[in-house]
Amino acid sequence: MSAQQTKLVGNEIGQSKGIRNWQTSTLVIGVFVTVFGFLTITSFTQQSPTIDEPIHLFAGYSYLKWGDFRINPEHPPLAKIWAALPLLWLNINDPRSVNLVSEQKFKINPVARFYPLAEHMLFVRNDAARLFFYAKSQMLVLSFLLALFVYIWTRELFGPTAALVALFLYGLDPNIIAHSTIIHTDLPFALVFFIGTYAFWKCLWHFNGFNLILTSLCFALAVGTKFSYVWILPVWATLGFIRIYRAEPSEFNLGTPRLLTTKWSKAGLLGALFAVSGAVAYFVLWAAYGFHYHAGTTAEPSLSLREVLPQSAFLQNWVHVIADHRLFPESWIYGQLYVLSELTRPMYFLGEVSKQGYWLYFPVAFLVKTPLPTILLFFVSIWAWARNRHNRLPAILLLAAGVYFCGAMVSRLNIGLRHVLPVYPFLFVVISGTILELWRTGSRIKKSGLIVLGLWYLCSTLFVYPHYLAYFNELIGGAKNGHKVLLDSNLDWGQDLKGLKKWMDENAVKKVQLFYFGTAAPKYYGIDDFYSTENLSGATITARHDVDLPEHFAVSANFLYGGELFLPGELVELLASYRLGQPVATVGYSILIYKLNLADPRVYENAAVMTARKGALDLATLLLEKALQKDPSSANGYLQLGNVSAQRAEWEQAIENFRKAVKLNPDLAEGHYNLGRILIAQGRVEQAIENFRETLRLKPDHPDAHHGLAQALVRQGKMEEAAQHYQEALRILRTGGAGKSAVK
Repeated sequence: MSAQQTKLVGNEIGQSKGIRNWQTSTLVIGVFVTVFGFLTITSFTQQSPTIDEPIHLFAGYSYLKWGDFRINPEHPPLAKIWAALPLLWLNINDPRSVNLVSEQKFKINPVARFYPLAEHMLFVRNDAARLFFYAKSQMLVLSFLLALFVYIWTRELFGPTAALVALFLYGLDPNIIAHSTIIHTDLPFALVFFIGTYAFWKCLWHFNGFNLILTSLCFALAVGTKFSYVWILPVWATLGFIRIYRAEPSEFNLGTPRLLTTKWSKAGLLGALFAVSGAVAYFVLWAAYGFHYHAGTTAEPSLSLREVLPQSAFLQNWVHVIADHRLFPESWIYGQLYVLSELTRPMYFLGEVSKQGYWLYFPVAFLVKTPLPTILLFFVSIWAWARNRHNRLPAILLLAAGVYFCGAMVSRLNIGLRHVLPVYPFLFVVISGTILELWRTGSRIKKSGLIVLGLWYLCSTLFVYPHYLAYFNELIGGAKNGHKVLLDSNLDWGQDLKGLKKWMDENAVKKVQLFYFGTAAPKYYGIDDFYSTENLSGATITARHDVDLPEHFAVSANFLYGGELFLPGELVELLASYRLGQPVATVGYSILIYKLNLADPRVYENAAVMTARKGALDLATLLLEKALQKDPSSANGYLQLGNVSAQRAEWEQAIENFRKAVKLNPDLAEGHYNLGRILIAQGRVEQAIENFRETLRLKPDHPDAHHGLAQALVRQGKMEEAAQHYQEALRILRTGGAGKSAVK
């Protein structure tokens, strides 16, 4: 065979290999899209939207349709805009004609999440299932794109087989599946952070137009997606400094190609990369807000920056400079300040509520919510890299993930594993390389171990289907024990209304008492909730002679286990007063269902508290009358009846009921306090003082009683003693004293 013939045969073989590789890649990606799409779509269609999704979708639609950025400014707009895009092509009934939220309310409380208006648009005036399907599908597109880049980076580093493993890890991870269709900022930010870091690292080696554009665009999208973008800077700076001190030259391919060999030239390249990224981000940010400074549609300030100003005078001055010169959009400034003010948000961890957070929160969350095969292989990857220091690539990936993870730990914003979701794609790449190496060089025992881990991983995903948001691994006994460690978006995000309706149908339950942590509309899903607006309306109550109180009580896990965090003190005590026992059913790990004893008068008293809070005073009265029929000696029944009378401004009736309550139970502190509040309002100061003092004898840390007593003492001219009680009230409030009374 001649040299020319040999060359032609070689070219044909190379082309054949290339075709086979392309066909294999296409087949692999096609299978991934099919399986992953099936798991995600069939999961979210069996669940209701999570608590933030209605307001996020409504906000995105308001940005696109009306150019109004006042809603949900605590998050940048891009993820919400992306989710809401399909709604522009649908026939949407405009909810703004409904007078649920007035223009004045926007000015009074601009960050109030306009859930009533969002609920009305999505669940009343339009078909929520249809709107959310299209919007969630938009988020799924982003997850597919992230999976593609996980595949690309893994293939570049470790080859096509490892890339296939990376897709397997990505596509079956419960946390990825759960958040791939949630309308929020978490997965979109993970996408731009991962792709941006990939492009950034390539740009440090090969500084060309494509890598520069991709890096700067991803950083710009991150700035417009989530305020966590700030953690990209230390991640990239760390990788940049490592590259500066590496001996290998960097290729500069803009204009005349050349090699950069000195530390200073590499540092200049790094500086240029940050400068270009910053400039592009600034332009994209303004574009995201329609190049309009004001959050509203008029040329007037719409958000009160004063509400979220930092305490530092230096920072306040800078905020005023930025706002006065309109250096950034008003809504983005507000959101950035809001996030800074929320860094110490109360959180739930290991059965306790903290106002400061725990640095161990994210390490523990990672250990209990990540599949154990992933955790085991992650530690094996670290061990393998430590033994083979000639291969630095896994270290770079682990370092990028580690810096971000440490940043989350430092922030102490402990409300969900989702805040460290960006680390997972990096882990999948590293673990895939480790698995490939173990398979190539390992013994039969190691290969068998990998097969077992793979089957374990697959089963852990299939067994929790479709409840991926509530996934917990075997380390704590699975999702059924998740509430013992974490709550909020780790377990209960309001996603199980559809599951509740299914349980009701299967058990012939027509109506429930629902304590629901969420913003989806139970009525939309066919759930007859005793506390719904329709059931509490005055027109239906006045004709009743009896109260049909449902015996089934459905309560969200967040309220049941973390009431101190999610509920006012009065409702925490109310839940604690039920004799609940064991639930008769658990829906998707987030809603627990109990069967109440309707012979217990406390059940009616608690229902009255709930109905009174919602303004259904007629129904509350009927419930309390029925409770007192069952137990005429119930001090709590008369206490609540007094509260209802006070809400109606029936002062003498309220006084009579409170006096009956304290007569039946002289140690009822709230009865004495409420009685004192009404008496002082009527000018009966001596009697009020007597009741306030009795309240403090029973409950010395009652701040409202100290305040009420101080007011009464001022009327008697006893200023010195009044001052002491004012100071004591302030001290108790500063240190977290008792909650406020229902009577004001």
